[in-house]
Amino acid sequence: MNAAAEQRAAVPALECRQVERRFGGLVALTGVDLRIEPGEIFGLVGPNGSGKTTLTNAITGFYPPQRGRILLDGRDITGMAPHAVARLGVARTFQNLALFNGMTVLDNILLGRHVHMHPSVLRTTFYALMARKEETAHRVIVEETIDFLQLQGVRDELVDVIPIGLKKRVELARALVAEPRFLILDEPMAGMNQEEKEYMARFVLDARDERGVTVLLIEHHMDIITGICDRMLVLSYGEMIDTGIPREVVKNPRVIKAYLGGASGAV
Repeated sequence: MNAAAEQRAAVPALECRQVERRFGGLVALTGVDLRIEPGEIFGLVGPNGSGKTTLTNAITGFYPPQRGRILLDGRDITGMAPHAVARLGVARTFQNLALFNGMTVLDNILLGRHVHMHPSVLRTTFYALMARKEETAHRVIVEETIDFLQLQGVRDELVDVIPIGLKKRVELARALVAEPRFLILDEPMAGMNQEEKEYMARFVLDARDERGVTVLLIEHHMDIITGICDRMLVLSYGEMIDTGIPREVVKNPRVIKAYLGGASGAV
C-alpha cells in the first residue's frame, strides 16, 4: 500500500471530537469522542434521555454542537445544514416512523431519491427530452432496492396498511436509495418481534457487505448490538461511559448499572 492509500485508509468515516450540546441549562452531550472506521457497523446505546438522538442530530446538522468538531471522511461538517450533510452521502432513519400515509410503499421509497433529483421549470417543460431518462434511472435504483429488501409483495400497497416490521423495512429502503456512504439507523427494530429483528439485522449486514455502507446503529436490543456491531459506545446523561468491542463493553459494571438496570444476569 502506497503512502496516499495508507493515508486514506487512516481517515475515519466519522469522527466526533469533544462534542458538546446544551439546551438552555440542560447538558445533553458533553465531551463525546467518537471514531467510526469505514465499513464498520457501530452501535450507539444508552438509556432514554442519554443523548443518543441528540448526537445523531448534531452529526446530521439539525442541532449543531456548541463545542467540538464533527468530521465526515476527514471533512469538517460541524454546523453544516442538514441538506448539505445529506448531499455528502449521509442518510438516516428515525426513531418514530416518518413515512407518508396515503402513499404507496413504492412512492415512499422513491422520495429517498430527492437528493439526486434536479427539478426545474425548464426540465418540466421539456420533460420528454430532459427529465424522463433521469426519472427512469431513479426508478431502476428504487426497484433494485425493493428487491434487495424483499418488499416486492407490498410495493404497491399503501404504507398505512402494512405491518410495522415492513414499515421499518420501507424506511430502510428509503434511506438506501439515497446511495449513502454513511447510514444512521435510529432504533430500526423498535416494535418488532424476534423474527422481524433477525430479518432486519440481516439486511443491515447485507447493506454493509454488499453496498459498502458504514452504519451507526442506535438500538435498545443488546442482543442485536452484540450480534452485528463491530464496536459500540455507551452514553448516560450525555457522557461517555465506555466504548469498544460490544461483548467486552456490556460487562462493564457502569454499563450494567446505567443501561441494564444493575442486573448482571441481564447481559
